[in-house]
Amino acid sequence: MHDIPAKPLRWQAFIGSLTVILLSVALGLANLDFASEPAPPAGGQSAASPELERARSLTASGRLDAAAAVYRRILAADPSSFEANFELGQVDISQQKLEEARKHLKTAADLRPGVAVVHARLAQVLLVMNELEEGEKELLTAARLDPKEISVRYNLGRLHEHQGRDADALKEYLAFLELAPDDSRANNIRSRVALYYENSGNLDGAEQFYKALLERDPKRASAHFGLANVYYRRTQYEDALPRYQSVIALDPNNSAAFANIGFILRSKGMLKEAIENYKRSVDLDPASVSPRYFLGMLYADTGEDDRALAEFQRIVEQEPEHPQVHYAIGKLYVKKGDRDAAQREFDLHRKIQAEERKKQTTPTTMDDN
Repeated sequence: MHDIPAKPLRWQAFIGSLTVILLSVALGLANLDFASEPAPPAGGQSAASPELERARSLTASGRLDAAAAVYRRILAADPSSFEANFELGQVDISQQKLEEARKHLKTAADLRPGVAVVHARLAQVLLVMNELEEGEKELLTAARLDPKEISVRYNLGRLHEHQGRDADALKEYLAFLELAPDDSRANNIRSRVALYYENSGNLDGAEQFYKALLERDPKRASAHFGLANVYYRRTQYEDALPRYQSVIALDPNNSAAFANIGFILRSKGMLKEAIENYKRSVDLDPASVSPRYFLGMLYADTGEDDRALAEFQRIVEQEPEHPQVHYAIGKLYVKKGDRDAAQREFDLHRKIQAEERKKQTTPTTMDDN
């Protein structure tokens, strides 16, 4: 048995925590769901005036400065025009004039508090301005007024994810997928849901969503990798192996897939093939300790002690206090007959483990004040 339990390695280019930072002006507006065109105002408006029609025509043709000027003339004559406030607010969003957008959308929301889309657009501006509490209030108002507004579900999910409220984010993402399964963002949301289930130990849920994602996007390497990890964690290695191989076919530089293939092949007794996969993993990601450790263990298992020692010593250069590696080096020195060197490594192993246990059992202190 090896000293380090093997776990599927995460694909560093894709996987992190669920937290995805999106709510800052520096990142732009692309992460939030802004309507590309003003939504038609709801409720009891009269036929649009010629000036309002002109402003809309200018907006549609991309002449935003000219459109904004017309909207301002309308508001100078009638500050209570819902349509002009709402539509100018959206023009302001397109021009990233966030303070102006907030002012006009807030006025529109006050004029017609029962129009969901106005609260949704105001919320998006507030979120980008990092006014998260007020933004959430507006989103919740929009959701109450129109539970089927997909932009609200999407943005509530993103907000909750940003706040670390994973269960709330999951609820909103699932609602979004039910309402808009074919939306352009749906596959990315499926991948987030699958990863949430995987990280929380709901492997059945993760499998379901990875499979649904692959039905729609069969060349998404990250989904093959996630599904492979589900099978790996269940020790369904026969199912995991072809999925990892699909990852390699789509992304030949994926070091983690090579490492996990190596582990599976080692479990099947295919040591030569396992070594080749671990070597490829180490070549692609020299700083990753786990594949190098298992490569060293395989060299030791196959009698290539000098190669094993070289790999272990490289790990010590990276992580001098890696206890399992010192123990493995000690065993190699015993085989070589160098008992003094072996004892030094075993002593280091015991010392590091004792220090780790002490860290785990030492209570933290609190300032009485």
